[in-house]
Amino acid sequence: MLVLKLLQKYFHWHIHLMSDTSASDSKNMQDLLNQTGPGFCLAKWSQVTMHLGNGLTHSCHHPIPHKISLEELSQNPTALHNTEHKKQQRKDMLNGKRPKECDFCWRVEDNGEISDRALKSMQPWSSVDYDKIKNSSGDENIDPRYVEVNFTRTCNFACAYCGPNFSSKWDQDIKQNGPYILGETYFNGIDPSVKYYNNNEDNPYIEAFWKWFPDMVGKLHTFRITGGEPLLSKDTWKVLDYLVDNPQPNLAFAINTNGCPPGDQWTTFIEKINILTERGCVKRFDLYTSAEAYGDRNDYIRDGMNWDLFRKNIEEFLEKTANTQVTFMSAFNILSLSSFSQLLIWVKELKEKHSYNGLFDWFESEGLNPLNPGKPHKERKVNKIRGRVSIDVPYVRYPTFLDASIATLDMIDKWMLPAANYMFNNTNVGDWFTNTSFQEYETVKLRRNIIDMVMKAKEEPTADIIRRRKEFAKFVDEYDRRRSKNFLQTFPEYEEFLNLCRSYQ
Repeated sequence: MLVLKLLQKYFHWHIHLMSDTSASDSKNMQDLLNQTGPGFCLAKWSQVTMHLGNGLTHSCHHPIPHKISLEELSQNPTALHNTEHKKQQRKDMLNGKRPKECDFCWRVEDNGEISDRALKSMQPWSSVDYDKIKNSSGDENIDPRYVEVNFTRTCNFACAYCGPNFSSKWDQDIKQNGPYILGETYFNGIDPSVKYYNNNEDNPYIEAFWKWFPDMVGKLHTFRITGGEPLLSKDTWKVLDYLVDNPQPNLAFAINTNGCPPGDQWTTFIEKINILTERGCVKRFDLYTSAEAYGDRNDYIRDGMNWDLFRKNIEEFLEKTANTQVTFMSAFNILSLSSFSQLLIWVKELKEKHSYNGLFDWFESEGLNPLNPGKPHKERKVNKIRGRVSIDVPYVRYPTFLDASIATLDMIDKWMLPAANYMFNNTNVGDWFTNTSFQEYETVKLRRNIIDMVMKAKEEPTADIIRRRKEFAKFVDEYDRRRSKNFLQTFPEYEEFLNLCRSYQ
């Protein structure tokens, strides 16, 4: 009961949350979607992530990616998005069903929360086609408005929650040491039926992409390159050159990067982005990067990262570019808990330093300049971008033994409630200091994650939770052995939890 009382205390803001315009809009969108069916989600049509290194696709990060048929692709390059599998899910949604692969949203909604179904559907790249999608049959080949593409799994990291499907470093681990056998879970064994294409190989999925891209790009709201590590892919640099030669002034362009590419690639990357933004080749550029813990704890999770270099590179990007934004994609998992507050503090520091502050303009309009006497406001470099720095908190569900729902109530109480309290106490209200603190959409995701954790932790551990805790203990032992790490040296505060996980053996 302690944690539930604390939740009520720290989340008292929820009373006024639903009266806020954006939260009300989310609820209205969910109600609107439900008029077609309780599983209807525009994202199944309007957005796509294509993993071209192994021929997988999905329209949201919650469902497991599924295979793109080469037979379908040979007849139709848009099958990178419009697979027969996805068309069946669309028809199910239009006919009032809840597809099983979208169960995370159903669990969130059944807990009385607003799910990503509403949040994704109300995005401008989705909502613009609401009537067209609602009145479709589900069999059409749709041009998406939001596209993520992963050209290759080539990567210099091997993050704990990743695998050989999306990281060449993970592939090396599995080939050298075999799969992680953790009991019931046979983790990250390579599927012999899946072809993994390297950078230097002919790839039919990439060939189909380049057939489709010149026609697709002019219809896109957002185009985003993910990885592997995109800066290690020749096709990423090809896209950059294409956009310089074929400007798309209405396109929001984005790249996911781990922020630690080898050699001088980071310097070259910044130079390329400045060409794109200064010449107006794109509407804006968004950099997405990953951090789900702080310092050496983040380095443990994201094997291959150098935290100090990462901080230096991200801060250099913010200093040396304009008309750009940075979003931290925090793949929230069981190892995020103890240092998540520290990560939030750093993110807020970046928000204050680099996001638009309307107060400066107001001072200047009134003839005031108290922040830097003797130096005109116009001479100071100010990025007039609201929310230039932001944080997203997607919830890691696979592998299941890293799902944060295996945490105990004590861990949630000790680490996550203070993190949430810090975030909510530093949430923007009003317009003067727009986006120099956290935004409502950022706080909502963390709150939702914590509630999901509490709902599981407040009961006696189920057989599934016990299994996953057992597998967690086995995983960190094997991970330490393979990666020359020391879990308890990095996470001494997890000793009691690790002993609990081992007690089930």
